[in-house]
Amino acid sequence: MGKKQLLFIEDEGYVIARVNEILSAFPQFEITHLDDAEKARALLEEKPFDVVIAAIYLRGASGLEFSFKAREKNKDACVILLTGLDNADMAAKAVKEGAFDFIIKPPGLERLANILKMYTLVRGLAPQDGAQQP
Repeated sequence: MGKKQLLFIEDEGYVIARVNEILSAFPQFEITHLDDAEKARALLEEKPFDVVIAAIYLRGASGLEFSFKAREKNKDACVILLTGLDNADMAAKAVKEGAFDFIIKPPGLERLANILKMYTLVRGLAPQDGAQQP
C-alpha cells in the first residue's frame, strides 16, 4: 500500500518545527511542506492530497481556500487548519466549510498527533499491533 499524501502549509518557523516533529511519528504519510500561498494553490490544483494541514492565515491566501481546493480534488480529504487566534467564529466557519478540525497554535499543536492517530485508525492506516511492517 502506497503512502498517503499529506500537504503541510505554514510559514512560521516554530510551528513548522513542532509539526514536523509530530509528523515524524507517522511514516504512512509522504509529506510535502510549502510556505508560499501561490505554490500551495498550484499544487492543490494539480494533485489530490489525503490530508492537508494549513495555516488559516498565510500571506496571500486563507486556509479556508486551501480547504476548499483540497476537497475539490479529493472529497474525502482531511483538512486541519492552524491558527494563532482563539476565534470560535472562525473555527465554526472552518468546520462548516468542510475542515475536519481547527487547532490553536502553539498550545493546541499537541492535539494534531491525536487527530492524525484517529485519521489513520479510521482509514485503516495504523500499524496493527504485532503485525510485521513490509
